Amino acid sequence: MDKRYSTIIFVPHARAKFRKLKVSHRLLFSLVSVVTSSLCLSTFFSVQYFTSLSQTHELSKLRRENRDLQTANEQFSKSVETLRGQLKTVEDRTRKLAIIAGITTLDETSQGGVGGVRQNDDLSGGNPYRDDVDKMAFRSHSLEKDLSVLEQKFVAQSQLLSSTPSIAPVRGILTDGFGGRSDPFTGEPGTHNAVDISSAVGQAVRAPADGIVVKAEWANGYGNVIYVSHGYGYSTRYGHLSAYAVRPGQRVKRGDVIAYVGSTGRSTGPHLHYEVRLNNNPVNPLEYILNAF
Repeated sequence: MDKRYSTIIFVPHARAKFRKLKVSHRLLFSLVSVVTSSLCLSTFFSVQYFTSLSQTHELSKLRRENRDLQTANEQFSKSVETLRGQLKTVEDRTRKLAIIAGITTLDETSQGGVGGVRQNDDLSGGNPYRDDVDKMAFRSHSLEKDLSVLEQKFVAQSQLLSSTPSIAPVRGILTDGFGGRSDPFTGEPGTHNAVDISSAVGQAVRAPADGIVVKAEWANGYGNVIYVSHGYGYSTRYGHLSAYAVRPGQRVKRGDVIAYVGSTGRSTGPHLHYEVRLNNNPVNPLEYILNAF
């Protein structure tokens, strides 16, 4: 076999004796191959090491982000549960207010329900609470409409209550009631569409409800008289007054002074003739006096 060699000469320094080393080409090739392979392996493992470090860092980052997402999801879940409970409480109170207001036609679809995430729900397919949020939004919209109906009802009831006579117009003694009686001047049987409240001349007469003064003038029999319209079919009349404290067209509130007790017109002595009418039909004023004389 043909063997080729190469000679390697080593010269330590200028005056030293040089040395020769005879190396076969096969051995030289083997050495070069080993060195090259070592370099390649070193490069490969270095790349793998740095790649692994990068992947480990990325994995740690993803794990942190995943923990943050889980924490946010748990907080959102608690918020949804809290909102669901609060919405249910408001719905229950709304239904109770509806009962008080006499409303039986509230939207029953706004009533609360139950919900939540099942253990086997796939959390990676989007927001698992989307349906709950949509349902709560629908319930909130229905609740808003119910509260609007309640508000209108309570406003109407408040206006009705403020327009309904409910207090005695003057402090005094009840001397004549509502209904049949004998005429105080002739003794003949007749009908008394009011109550007479005896009181001192000049005693303040107060409006028993909110309203508008329709008349403040002299009328036969009544003497000085005031008519007040309260709305909702209610009106009141005050006769035998000594003086007025209001004028026609003036708005009055319950408790406002509107006149003063006198004995004008067809009267046997100082007292207030007090009428209550519903749709212009006389009704017993005592049924509209909640406080005692």
